Amino acid sequence: MPLAGTLVEGRYRLVRPLGHGASSVVYFAVGSDGLPYAVKLFPPHLAARAEREYFNASGLSHPRIGQVFQQVEVQGRPALILSFARGRVLFERYARRPALTFERKPFLLTIVHLLDALAFIHAHGIVHRDVKPENLIVDGDGSAKLVDFDLSGPADETFGTPLRIGTMAFQSPEAARGEPLSAESDLYGAGVLLYWGLHGELPDPEAGPRASDDPLEPLCAQLIHPDRRQRLASAVEARRMLLKLASLPY
Repeated sequence: MPLAGTLVEGRYRLVRPLGHGASSVVYFAVGSDGLPYAVKLFPPHLAARAEREYFNASGLSHPRIGQVFQQVEVQGRPALILSFARGRVLFERYARRPALTFERKPFLLTIVHLLDALAFIHAHGIVHRDVKPENLIVDGDGSAKLVDFDLSGPADETFGTPLRIGTMAFQSPEAARGEPLSAESDLYGAGVLLYWGLHGELPDPEAGPRASDDPLEPLCAQLIHPDRRQRLASAVEARRMLLKLASLPY
């Protein structure tokens, strides 16, 4: 059923779909305050998932993350009111590859902003658990926001049975094994994106890491180390190393 034009909570007017995920559709909306918003709608049988995302993310407010404002219902469907992130998903934004060859400074800013977002949510005891290009919205200058917290949860959360959480190509080895996840698991995803920026392709675990003369290679290797005990576990430290290795003043 088309939802464009629907008024939500007497305040948010749905305008057009922004994108579809495996479990939701996101609409662009305009609030009665004149500001842009995003409205994320779930099918009725995933009401618990919407509630979980609201519970885990509604208290998080930072310039580098997509904020969750309110839990609502739209024509019988559970929904969330979100801040609107301007830009395109990472892979669309950086069409020329490797991104660090063609747009080095904007791509480095994107990774810095990702690490800022991860440092903030990790400090609040939350792990994102799905760091991937579709969940990074990047503006023209490289400014980025981390969005989509529907897989997020407390660090080291356990479940009744092992759950393989995340998207396979960006999933840490421990996530693929269904182990509880912590900060280093999110940083693995950041490392995969940095590798993509360096080489224009995703790492192949079977082939081993590629080498280059780029000064960021050592940081990339620490972020995607297969042993979580030897991987960087601090987004703050990863950010510091990136700025030092790249000689940037951010």
